[in-house]
Amino acid sequence: MTIALLIVAVATAMAQPVATWLEKVHDFGVILEQDGKVHCMMRVVNTGTEPLIIVKAQAGCGCTAIQFPQEPIQPGDTATVGITYNPSGRPGQFTKQVLVTTNTMPQRTIVEISGNVIPSDATLDEQYPVRAGSLRISQSIIPFGELVKGKNKTLYLSAYNASTDTVMVTVMGFKPHLRLAVVPDAVPPARVTALTVHYLSDKAPLWGLNTDTVMVFCRSLRHRPTDGPVGMAEIQVMAQVIEDFDALSDKDRHDAPVISVDCGDRIDLGTITKQGERVTRTFTITNRGKRPLAIRRLWVPDGEGITVTANRTEIKRGKSATVTVTVDTSRQQGDLLNVPLTVMTNDPVTPRLTIRLVGIIDKQ
Repeated sequence: MTIALLIVAVATAMAQPVATWLEKVHDFGVILEQDGKVHCMMRVVNTGTEPLIIVKAQAGCGCTAIQFPQEPIQPGDTATVGITYNPSGRPGQFTKQVLVTTNTMPQRTIVEISGNVIPSDATLDEQYPVRAGSLRISQSIIPFGELVKGKNKTLYLSAYNASTDTVMVTVMGFKPHLRLAVVPDAVPPARVTALTVHYLSDKAPLWGLNTDTVMVFCRSLRHRPTDGPVGMAEIQVMAQVIEDFDALSDKDRHDAPVISVDCGDRIDLGTITKQGERVTRTFTITNRGKRPLAIRRLWVPDGEGITVTANRTEIKRGKSATVTVTVDTSRQQGDLLNVPLTVMTNDPVTPRLTIRLVGIIDKQ
């Protein structure tokens, strides 16, 4: 009786479905986004002795759709699992896996699709709007935001090769506070590279807003000097370098410098009747605190024809500095003057003080 049961158990174990896949990988190669969805079939043969059932098939992305037979696959029969990939809005190389679960041992099988999507012009314009020849870049500004003096930060932009040739990408704009890299610098067709900017705030030339220009150059791997200019784009790198007042102790704060100005929140130049006249005003900055007050920066927007200078940048306790503001009215575009002057100091309570320069320019 025991031998009979053993024979039945062995026979039952041998009587199982077996999923033998004829294809587990499919490469679509290079496809065009505007051509729409692509489709492939993965064939599976039931080489077992019992019906094969595909229980489910799952993809990790909504861009991939799967069709599989709902009815059992009889021994010796072949069935197909259809996989459809939607390249819309997905430029570049892709690899997607599909997990197929069956009533076999093992239960799970992974099949894979791959390819490289050449994007449409509309997608390129949306995702990579900046052009450097055939290289398309994701944005024209790298905004680091506020950086505490002495802290470093790294950001990057992605760039896409929209040509049918490998391109070489180089960058210019290295400075003591900027470290630049392009990886990889040789970019095959329909591939992405990264422009990395490492910002060393301790070496930034200015307190407050620092703006730098990075130049990105792109040329074909087969480019010759007679082929004309290479592609080029300007990328702006911006950072606000600030002081770390959080590290101050209670005693440091008690003894800290305190800024005071004698002009309030504005300097009124009144009505200027002579076009092209240079108008000068002064105001004083006084240190009401205990420790020396350092004038970090006196800043007005570029292009306004305004210069600001101080007769000293360190002000001892109870002492003052004289700030001279000169306005070249020939550089003013409109009739009304309204320009912010920012005073940056090491006063932890008021590290930035804004004074408006206002006036009327009579051009008649």
